Amino acid sequence: MNETLLILHILSAAAWIGAGFYNAFLGPRIGGAGGDASLAWAKALGDAAVKYFMPVGILTLLTGVSLVLVNDAYGWGDLFVNIGLVVVIAGALIGALGLGPSAKAAVAAIEAGDFPAAAAAGRKGAAWGRVIVVLLIVALVVMVLRTGT
Repeated sequence: MNETLLILHILSAAAWIGAGFYNAFLGPRIGGAGGDASLAWAKALGDAAVKYFMPVGILTLLTGVSLVLVNDAYGWGDLFVNIGLVVVIAGALIGALGLGPSAKAAVAAIEAGDFPAAAAAGRKGAAWGRVIVVLLIVALVVMVLRTGT
């Protein structure tokens, strides 16, 4: 059971980080194309927030909590566990309060033909996305090193 939870925890975190890197790479290229490509990208990103990033974030959280509950090697007092919890909560808040609204603003601006506003919304969303990726990398490093144990 521990191995299965750990594998699922690592896979969900990898899916979250990998998608964040991919978005950081591809987003500016498609978003900068303008027109239909930018609109499709902004809509897909907004959809991915709910249908991809949220589920992998929840799976990462649930498997991490489960590992603490079923494994004596991990405890709520471990610094790496607390950092992981803070990062998941921060990621959820950033997604809900930063990325989601930015994607909606970009879609609305593109549909209205206001490409400077769309670009500004895209840059804001991309900045929040980079913050999440950095936080996830920090969490990954402290988890691998089991910082605080």
